[in-house]
Amino acid sequence: MKKILFKNAHLVLSDTALENAYLLVADGKIADFGVKDIHVEDARVIDLGGDWLTPGIIETHAHGGGGFDFMDGTAEAFEGIAKHHNEHGVTTMLATTLAGKTDETENTLKVFCETQSKIKCCNMLGVHLEGPYFSLAQKGAQDPKYIKDPDKKELDLFLSYGCVKRVSMAPELNGAMEVGRYLADNGIIVSAAHTDASFDVMEEASKNGFTLTTHLYSGMSGVHIADCKRHAGAIEAGLCLDALCAETICDGVHLPDGILRLIYKCKGRNNIILTSDASRGSGLPEGTIIKLGSLENGLDALILNGVANRPDMKAFAGSVASGDRLIRTELNAVKIPMWEVMGMATANPARLLGIDDKKGKIAVGYDADLAVFTKDIYTRMTVVNGEITYEVK
Repeated sequence: MKKILFKNAHLVLSDTALENAYLLVADGKIADFGVKDIHVEDARVIDLGGDWLTPGIIETHAHGGGGFDFMDGTAEAFEGIAKHHNEHGVTTMLATTLAGKTDETENTLKVFCETQSKIKCCNMLGVHLEGPYFSLAQKGAQDPKYIKDPDKKELDLFLSYGCVKRVSMAPELNGAMEVGRYLADNGIIVSAAHTDASFDVMEEASKNGFTLTTHLYSGMSGVHIADCKRHAGAIEAGLCLDALCAETICDGVHLPDGILRLIYKCKGRNNIILTSDASRGSGLPEGTIIKLGSLENGLDALILNGVANRPDMKAFAGSVASGDRLIRTELNAVKIPMWEVMGMATANPARLLGIDDKKGKIAVGYDADLAVFTKDIYTRMTVVNGEITYEVK
């Protein structure tokens, strides 16, 4: 039985943090933790010197990283993306697509099924289909030539691969409410995204399978004036409706500190999910031009000022962040305890994904998916199912 004993950790639990704590990993699980001094035979002992020891980050929305995009549709891309995000504290993730050619999306699903069990540096839980069922008015950096109304026949083709866990779409589109119910009835997470919906439509959506807002504020209608009256939009619904959890791009660029504080004020610690929405540009240097989506058919974007931008510099085109940057940003912006922020990146997504009985918190018997962060929140070590998958030497 393989054992790792972490000592002198600043251990992050659900509602507190223990200083000078220990945690024992045995046979891929969390076997014990606390604050007493213990000795364990045959264990590798790692003294953390007071660094943070937390559950591993669960990433629900990442398109790529390290120069790769899931829409590349290759085993090399999947392995490269998983490795990149694992080096930033991520232990579980959804592979995220975007609006593209049907055969490219289908190939991404096929490659996911072929590589899922082979990737050991990260738990590849499933696929998140971000598109192509979006509002053209809120397309953001999605390619307009692929955007369309929900197509149940096409969705059934995608679902037939058995790996789709989440679908993001605009609820105001023709047939979206019916499709939302259908997906939810089949255990798929349905999220409102790239939507021009009114508050009322969003409220209806929350009763028809939609439980989440994809990157709240980004690609989403807000309050506007028509007929001399103010009308609330999807943003206000996302802030107001308890039935909708709020996913936020917490890279420090997409959403300023004040907006992050407002989201926390409205949604509370248990209804926010931090995400990177990372493009292939995550980890690449400033000034790099990248493709959003596949190398063959993706749109160009430029990495500048810590974010991916459209070439005309008039709009963002995805994030270049990853896990530990999300934690640093939320801590600095909202000024809340570490355990609250970590819950937004671990326990909340675990609950959304239905894996909160084994992942997302420090508890005896839970999978030993762990991250070690320095005191200023940079990843020092990542552990997946009890195996050290990344370590700063």
